[in-house]
Amino acid sequence: MQEEFKKKKRKQRHDVVKDEQSQIDVIPNQSKVTRALWMATLLTLIVAIVTSFIITSYQDEGTAQEVVANRISSSTVAGETLFEDEMYANIEARDFEVTNAGSEGGEARMLIWDYNLEDLDEVAILVDGVPVKEKLILTEDAAAISIPVPSTVTIRGVTDKGGGISYAVKFPNNKMTYFNVVTVGQANTYTVLPRP
Repeated sequence: MQEEFKKKKRKQRHDVVKDEQSQIDVIPNQSKVTRALWMATLLTLIVAIVTSFIITSYQDEGTAQEVVANRISSSTVAGETLFEDEMYANIEARDFEVTNAGSEGGEARMLIWDYNLEDLDEVAILVDGVPVKEKLILTEDAAAISIPVPSTVTIRGVTDKGGGISYAVKFPNNKMTYFNVVTVGQANTYTVLPRP
């Protein structure tokens, strides 16, 4: 009787082992696949967390009106549209001093775009009094212009297609965006200075 009981136990164990083997054989290398899926999930999670620290937008600094009213932003992305219509957050035309724009005697990139409703206003850009762009149509796509460091950049209003000429200028080297407005025939200057 005890012998029969032992045989039954062995047979049950043997059946369990067979079941496990048959389950393993359903997906070849199942343990490796499972491990790879866990690693991929973990890697995706890490990338998402790191990306959330890197990617910023103007919303990190407040509402669109607050960002424009502050005039300078460190988190606005070039080409970012802040308003769906012509709004200025009650700002006046202003000149800026841009520090840390690049190396002395080198060049810096300046990006310029319409941060409001895209209405195809036109500006002229002069560097040290010399025209670089006599007519630049402002769109939501940032236009890139190379400028010497140090220099004085002048942005003059050429054509207002309605609602005033609003634009943003970003200097990627110092990671700052400057919000401004200009009227036709008037100009704003940006004194571009090298890194100390």
